[in-house]
Amino acid sequence: MIKHEWRMTPWRKEKEPPLIATYDELDQLHTFRSVYGYPEKTQEYIANTGAVRGVKNFEVQSSTLYIDVDEEENVQEVQKTIDRLGAGYSRYDTGNRGAHWHIDTVSICHNWLPNSHLEFVRSIGILDLIDDTLYRHHSIIRCPGAVHAKTGKIKTLTNRVEGPVLEIPLVAPKEQAYEIIEEGNPEALLDFQRNLIQFRGEGKRHGHMFILFQSGIRAGLSSDEVLEYLYWWNSRQNPAHQEEAVLKKWKGFCGGQIKKTSTTNRAL
Repeated sequence: MIKHEWRMTPWRKEKEPPLIATYDELDQLHTFRSVYGYPEKTQEYIANTGAVRGVKNFEVQSSTLYIDVDEEENVQEVQKTIDRLGAGYSRYDTGNRGAHWHIDTVSICHNWLPNSHLEFVRSIGILDLIDDTLYRHHSIIRCPGAVHAKTGKIKTLTNRVEGPVLEIPLVAPKEQAYEIIEEGNPEALLDFQRNLIQFRGEGKRHGHMFILFQSGIRAGLSSDEVLEYLYWWNSRQNPAHQEEAVLKKWKGFCGGQIKKTSTTNRAL
């Protein structure tokens, strides 16, 4: 049976195990759900490690291509492109400025699925208009009916278009020139932890987030893992930045960095 991860916030509390369940097994409405479903072997890995870090080496499943547009000025262009596909889809108001599309696709369970979704949106010319961080094995998306923390508005269905399911070809990920850090430098990890508990006033957040990004990479975390910690750090500031602003800064930080992976035991 396919199950998903469920969260109340974009980040999970440190040492809190992932909640992996079907919708029917939940005892309350959750705000976020993993983009991809996890088959049994992937579920076993998460249960054994207590984290979703590492699921990129396992199969994931989906019968939906999710499109997330954060900027209001890009919504109409993306809508025209989706209409040209001719497939069935649901469009949602996110509760903020953007929109989500849930496009019906042939159900696929494969390790290459997130990369295949990424390459498909690239092929139809909208990659630069959308949030491409959805297409990772452990990414999350706001659930329909969930209240946006900043605006107090609900993610609401605005339109349903019936049509055939979309067939997305599987595309193998390109081999990346990763620098492997076997354990992470203990001194760098301690530095990252110190940076993580600091509070910064408005006007000083950008600089500290960049310091967090750099120290996290030096500590042996991947850029995806650092993003989760940036969300968590931002949530503790008063007032916190919008999630979209944190994501944009992270994308900018990633632009000039070599991606790194590690085998540290810090759980996402």
